[in-house]
Amino acid sequence: MDLLYSRYTNPTEFMNAYIMQGRFGEFVDNILKMDRERKKETAQKKQDDRLWLAYIHSMSEQSFHDWKNELMGDKEPTNYAMTDKQSYAVKNRVKGILNRITPV
Repeated sequence: MDLLYSRYTNPTEFMNAYIMQGRFGEFVDNILKMDRERKKETAQKKQDDRLWLAYIHSMSEQSFHDWKNELMGDKEPTNYAMTDKQSYAVKNRVKGILNRITPV
C-alpha cells in the first residue's frame, strides 16, 4: 500500500475503479513493474555516480565513456562450475593429501 500512497492521493478510489472494470491484476502488475524499473534506474544511477568518482580519481586521459567501457568491458563471465570428472579428481587429490597427514 505504501507504493500507492506515495504515488496517488487517493489510491483506494483508484483501485476500486480497476476492480469494477475487472482489471485489478493488471493494475497490480503495472505498479510492481513501475516500482522495479524505478529501483533499477536508481541502482544504475548510484553505480554511475560511483564510477564517476573513481574516474575522477584515476586521472585518466580517456573520456569517461571510454574509461567506463574499458572497465566494464563485455567480458564473458567466468564459469567456475566443475564437471563430475573434475569434481572426482579434486576429491581424490584432497583424500590423498589428508591420508598423508598423521595425527600427533
